[in-house]
Amino acid sequence: MSVISYFFGEIPRYSSILGIFCILVIGFLTSVNRKKINIRLVLSALGLQFFLAIFMLKIPFGMDIVNYISKAIMRLYQFSFAGMNFVFGALAVSEGTSWGNIFAFQVLPMIIFFGAFMSLLFYFGIVQFVVSLIGKVVRPLLGTSGSETLCAISNSFLGQTEAPLLVKEYLKTMTKSEFFVVMVSGMGTVSGTLLAVFSSFGVPLEHLLTASVMAIPGTILMAKMMIPQEEKVKLSDVTATFADAAKNPVDAISRGTVDGLNLALNVGAMLLAFLSLVALANALLGNCSLGVNNFFELIGLSWKLPSLSLNLIFSWICYPFAWFLGLSGADASAGAQLIGTKVAINEFIAFTDMLKMNLSPRAVSLLTYALCGFSNFSCIGIQIGGIGVLAPSTRPWLCELGLRCVFAAALANLLSAMMIGLLI
Repeated sequence: MSVISYFFGEIPRYSSILGIFCILVIGFLTSVNRKKINIRLVLSALGLQFFLAIFMLKIPFGMDIVNYISKAIMRLYQFSFAGMNFVFGALAVSEGTSWGNIFAFQVLPMIIFFGAFMSLLFYFGIVQFVVSLIGKVVRPLLGTSGSETLCAISNSFLGQTEAPLLVKEYLKTMTKSEFFVVMVSGMGTVSGTLLAVFSSFGVPLEHLLTASVMAIPGTILMAKMMIPQEEKVKLSDVTATFADAAKNPVDAISRGTVDGLNLALNVGAMLLAFLSLVALANALLGNCSLGVNNFFELIGLSWKLPSLSLNLIFSWICYPFAWFLGLSGADASAGAQLIGTKVAINEFIAFTDMLKMNLSPRAVSLLTYALCGFSNFSCIGIQIGGIGVLAPSTRPWLCELGLRCVFAAALANLLSAMMIGLLI
């Protein structure tokens, strides 16, 4: 296959190149100080992000690592069935029966199990070791400070309110640029617990894992473009600190269980509320468009509005990004809708909708990267409530940078998706 046919053939991969360029231009235009943008960091982060994509999806050794981790995670969430079967009985294994799949009894308990498991890994220092290992490569390559790099990497394993605990003592002394990296990396990734849950839905786990790792340089890149580092910072390594650490393995399990329970209840409540409100909004929009059409008919006009819904509006707004991903036809419309749903509502609903749409395998793979992040408006409140408690003096920054953070994190996810679009 020639280079021309590869980029301009049946799959229009040239659109991904245009998309990457467009995202960088957007980052430049929305920067608070364009003269201070570190070109070396931008190029290094882009190169590292693309290398990670190639390493994890195209190089046999990297693919073997991803496959091994994928199988281990899939095996792990099978263990959660033991607890679910004991507590919920037939409700936990109702697939294929008249009950159908019951989200509250088959998915939310998995979050509790993985919360306890991640807490146990943290107690034994495994999470810290992996984070430190990756940090030794990323930090000198990008020239970022130890604290912001540590937090950006941690967000790929922990949640957006748990990862900042590792650098709690440094939050109060961070510059605005460093703090923005903490915020964007939190919204541009999802926790290891939810990666397992999304995988159980049927989202390709190898792409979820790759997206999570690619988001590390991607979120740093977008954060440093929008709010460049203007002050000199200490670039040395930073050791993760966790003042309120568990006293023993049992304590770690109990704390992780409680954290997982809180997360599961939050996810369940958010889905219940948002899905209901979306249904209400769609009904109101549909009735409004029907009323307008009736008015047009009454005055003798042949104009007709389509039946409006949030899904349709999202598909209009985000269609350019779906085109940049190389999607076309029904895949492009659905992709645009899902990207909008992820930002306006949350990634949980976006992933659930994606699996119901009968999209092409390539579209599912690309959209996995575009959707794999907490970058939505509700997470602004989560960060204010979580990080604001750890460092109350940073609350004004959290409020000021919230919307910009959602925008930067969503662009970082799309950047990963467009790079993948060049490879598959």
